[in-house]
Amino acid sequence: MTTHSTALAPNAPARGWPDLPDVDLLRVLVETERRRKQLDAAMRAAVAEAERRGLAADTGYPDTVELLTDLLRISTHEARRRIECAAPQPRPRSRKVWRVLAAAS
Repeated sequence: MTTHSTALAPNAPARGWPDLPDVDLLRVLVETERRRKQLDAAMRAAVAEAERRGLAADTGYPDTVELLTDLLRISTHEARRRIECAAPQPRPRSRKVWRVLAAAS
């Protein structure tokens, strides 16, 4: 691997991108996406835990939206989106399961 490895991707200067070989650019794309997904998962888990603990009320905020907008310097819309993404989502049952349940009745 060249000096333009994926380890340098997050801090790579813009002027270095044109010199980056195609294979290394592909590695940068894949590695950056992998890291983004890890960070997104960590943020969802942290927001969910803050909600579970009632951290906003414990720290003097009226709700988690206000806590996130102040703490993270993000918009109200973005704070709500993060809270919504952090909430556990019910998994829909497949049609096959419903057919099995209907047949069993």
